[in-house]
Amino acid sequence: MSISKDTSGPEENRAHAIISHVPRGDQLARQWQLLQMIQGPAGVAVDDAARKLGCTVRTIWRDLRALEQAGFPLYDDKGGDGRRSLWKLEERFTLGLPVKLTLAETAALLMSRDLLRPAGAPTLGAAVTSAFEKIGRVLSRDARQLLEQMRESIGVRAVGGKLQAPAAEHVALIERALLERRRLDMRYYSMSRDQENPRLVDPYHLTVFDGGFYLVGYCHWRKTECIFAVERIRELKMLAVRFTVRAGFNAEEYLKHSWGIIKGEIVPVTVIFSRAVARYIRDRLWHQSQKLRELSDGRLELTLRVADTLEVRRWILGYGSEAEVLEPAALREALRRDAETLAGKLAPQRKPVRAISMALHRPGRSDRVSS
Repeated sequence: MSISKDTSGPEENRAHAIISHVPRGDQLARQWQLLQMIQGPAGVAVDDAARKLGCTVRTIWRDLRALEQAGFPLYDDKGGDGRRSLWKLEERFTLGLPVKLTLAETAALLMSRDLLRPAGAPTLGAAVTSAFEKIGRVLSRDARQLLEQMRESIGVRAVGGKLQAPAAEHVALIERALLERRRLDMRYYSMSRDQENPRLVDPYHLTVFDGGFYLVGYCHWRKTECIFAVERIRELKMLAVRFTVRAGFNAEEYLKHSWGIIKGEIVPVTVIFSRAVARYIRDRLWHQSQKLRELSDGRLELTLRVADTLEVRRWILGYGSEAEVLEPAALREALRRDAETLAGKLAPQRKPVRAISMALHRPGRSDRVSS
């Protein structure tokens, strides 16, 4: 039995319309959960799905229609009592895969592919892209577009070091909360206040930057969207409370002015790079706001508009004397102080801190530091 479809207009246009009008937020999360129920060995009845997902039977029928018209191979079968229909997934959809995967596994793999596409490794990236294209052929174009919309809550900005336990254990729970639109209860360590605080957070987006996972969400304590470093979450649990993403919120828009992950006031920055490093700077896109200007002596001028200057300041420091900040004045002064402090620490007449410590604790000294 197929779910009744609107017969007006060409089939391709109807399918495109279904995808174009698939709602975001709670409805996408609900459709993801419904797919997993359908994939179960016994399938799922419409009224059971409505009860488990906290919605009406009519809503479940609407979701089934959208999933079927998107190309998911669904069918209904009589239940054991002979009265209710159980919705299931046809097994033919996995026949083209080299390994046996469930619908949930196939969808999860396609939705998380950016996590396996490391930045700066184009050879691996091409292989990962090829693998996902083969897996994606199992589903129709419209089904893949639906999954693309579902995966927008998880993104990757860069790949770095591995997150260590126990913080790494939080990621799976955060991903689940993102998909199910459930509130998180956490104890979070604030570096600026050097203390732990309880936080209630509606998770909007999980991103990776420089080896760390960062959660973007609405903080009920601060009454606004905030960014949380996952490694500073001391305790985490998912609540039964559901939420809706604030209307108009877009994670990419929220993060686009950050040099990395820090949010703040938008600041214009101008840096002159020496001829020695100009080619390296010229060949990369460092920030979406960047503008380059060639100077007559071979140097290169880079202008940016970034949110806060702490991260870009650390980046500029990495070029040492090959980079000169023209503006803002506060950033130029901060870099000057950093350079003076570093020069003092590296002065020839100054002993390294470790050498001083070892000398003070050398056996036989009568003037050792008291404990």
